Amino acid sequence: MRASDIVSQIATVLPKLVDDFTDSLTVTSLSRSGLVATATTSTPHALTVGLQVSINGAQTPIEISSLVRVGIMATMTTATDHDLTENAGFNVQIEGASEAEFNGSFTLLRVPNRRTIVFQVSDSGATSVTGSPLLINGSNGFATYNGLFEVASITTATTFTYSVTNSTMYTQARGTITARTNPRVSSAVTIERSLDGYTKQNINKAWLFVVLGDALASKNRNIDIDATDNIQRGNYFNQRLIQNVGLYVVIPASAEIAGRQARDRCEELLSPICQTVLAAKFPSLVENSNNPLMITSHGLHDYNTAYYVHQYNFEATLQLGESDIYTPDDSVAFRDIGLTQGFDIGPGTISTEIDLDDEPL
Repeated sequence: MRASDIVSQIATVLPKLVDDFTDSLTVTSLSRSGLVATATTSTPHALTVGLQVSINGAQTPIEISSLVRVGIMATMTTATDHDLTENAGFNVQIEGASEAEFNGSFTLLRVPNRRTIVFQVSDSGATSVTGSPLLINGSNGFATYNGLFEVASITTATTFTYSVTNSTMYTQARGTITARTNPRVSSAVTIERSLDGYTKQNINKAWLFVVLGDALASKNRNIDIDATDNIQRGNYFNQRLIQNVGLYVVIPASAEIAGRQARDRCEELLSPICQTVLAAKFPSLVENSNNPLMITSHGLHDYNTAYYVHQYNFEATLQLGESDIYTPDDSVAFRDIGLTQGFDIGPGTISTEIDLDDEPL
């Protein structure tokens, strides 16, 4: 298991949930041309090419081909496949209609197919839509401007670009969009090494460090040591390693008297951190990589009035397999067998040389 894989997961997912580990900028517009997305921020972004930025809150609208109302029942046809699902808690969000009664959020009733939606409206006003109506929340989850991206270019002090993978997404994006920059997520061989390199941060600007602990061989509760249960390859091979992973959150606490606020914030961060890595599967680098991270504990690691350090401990079980053990060169065919036997009494021996070739040499 590599710390870099865990860092990448955290830097991608955690900024969607909290902004403790990034700097947040309001995105006033987000558009696409080909596979290039252009974001404009309300204040200078201070980004440079190659830095990572997490885009959150962007919605990719779908064009509405037709919308008609009969009583309180409205039926919409979309120009492309939508991703709304019945009984999943979705509402229908529309904007851009010339008729005000069709703009807003409505109760989803039925989804006959991927291009049709039936929803509830008021029994008054227009019976069909005009203008340029858009289904704001209907896009497939993979057609999105959101995610962790690398800055491709800087156009102005408030504009930057990044690459997307879908050239058919509607432009411009809608929603309350934020760009979370300068992710403060890193890793080191020990937490002490991380703290040695830690630089002073402003209040509410936390760091998260990933530290891989020792991988320990698991013990079968019915035996003393693993070696007695894994004698040879002919037996059922069942060797496991327990990989320990520590996530350390460092919160500036110089404005506090006793660190209570920082400690309470770490309790609040437990859920989003678990949503980021709990049950996530990372490459184990051994034969079986199907076991996810599970949490084992969390609590205070250190506090020195300048900063508060909280530790979240996780474990994953790594199952070793045949490809991870020494295998003799058994691909070489037997050609000869030499056998020497001794007697129970006396010093004599009997030697035998057997030639296994079909045509003896």
